[in-house]
Amino acid sequence: MSMISRCCKILLAFVLLLSSATASQNVPGDLDGNMIISDDEIASADADFAKGSITEQNLTEIRHIHDAYPITITDTQGRNVTIYQPIKTVVCDISHHLETLRTLGVPASMIIGGPENIDIYSIFPEYNNLTPVGSFYEPNVEKMIQLHPDIILIHPGTGSGTFGAFLGPLLEQLESAGLTVACFACSRPEIYTEEVEKLGKLFEQQEEANRFISFYKGVLSSVEEKVKGLPENERPLVYSENRPYRASNLDIEPIQTAGGRSLYEGKGEVQEVNPEDVVAYNPDVIIRIVGEEDYDRMNADDTGKMDEIRKEIMNRPELQNTTAIKQGNVHLIASPLWTYMPFSGCRHFIGVAYLAKWLHPDLFTNLDPKAIHQRYLTEFQGLDYDLNKRGVLVYPPS
Repeated sequence: MSMISRCCKILLAFVLLLSSATASQNVPGDLDGNMIISDDEIASADADFAKGSITEQNLTEIRHIHDAYPITITDTQGRNVTIYQPIKTVVCDISHHLETLRTLGVPASMIIGGPENIDIYSIFPEYNNLTPVGSFYEPNVEKMIQLHPDIILIHPGTGSGTFGAFLGPLLEQLESAGLTVACFACSRPEIYTEEVEKLGKLFEQQEEANRFISFYKGVLSSVEEKVKGLPENERPLVYSENRPYRASNLDIEPIQTAGGRSLYEGKGEVQEVNPEDVVAYNPDVIIRIVGEEDYDRMNADDTGKMDEIRKEIMNRPELQNTTAIKQGNVHLIASPLWTYMPFSGCRHFIGVAYLAKWLHPDLFTNLDPKAIHQRYLTEFQGLDYDLNKRGVLVYPPS
């Protein structure tokens, strides 16, 4: 790169920093520059309206900011995040943000930047034209600054490892540009309702947040109430994998919530699984999480790939004497109903409902995971998505 090119790039970055910082501080009706509308500033706005200097719409906006702002929340990284006026533009760095904001009724038109390749997800047709800003593990900082949204939602990563080590420098870069940044995962079951509640507050969508949280907790409590008193010998032992003899500790929690025992409990980190160990433990149920492609996109009767995967498991010679194979208790579930892998999303609680039905069919005769799933897609995602016609998320069908 030539010296002139370097200078131009530095100058561009400086202009972007300056323009972003200026834009983020422009609060309607704020006369003293502290980004808070005081009673005196409301009186001044009333006077301006009386003189015809501002419109009724301007006055209404200023009054709303005076009454409702600033809003401060503590994000998932423990950072206090304050906004001083209604959010109008958003950038997200992971698909889970988009799904959660849609649950909250945040208009798609407000989201101006998102994760790259979002068009591979068939459930996000309205986001196909978003400006790509990289991904949560490889963000395009320059593009985020150029977009200068009112807020950027950043996935907090997973601690100090591969997806977390970059977080500190990233936040410093964005905040130095005068941008407001909030860290939310929207992918961790243990904190999801807390994050939904906080996002509902930030976006003034508290009613929608509360309605979803009631639905979400209702699904999980309908499972947890029935399995909480089960003795260990009535909790099926489950072997789960995401590829042949590859697994994750993240499988333990949903299996336990659904009233099962994971083969991996108390065994530390899990990646490679020894087939001999699976045989020795003799699981009652085998679960395969599939995430190789967009199973939401498929026609409901297009079960060939799922059937092929299930047959491969059923026909493994070493597993023939296990209880799971003998009783045909081998189930496949697509990653949108799980918490990780490509195409995973915010439907993990529905995955728990399916698990409960498989692990305890006699206990959950009245539980209808498909109906729960359909309600979520229709009522909370606003999708024209009929599970009787489209989507192969579990196999065999429940």
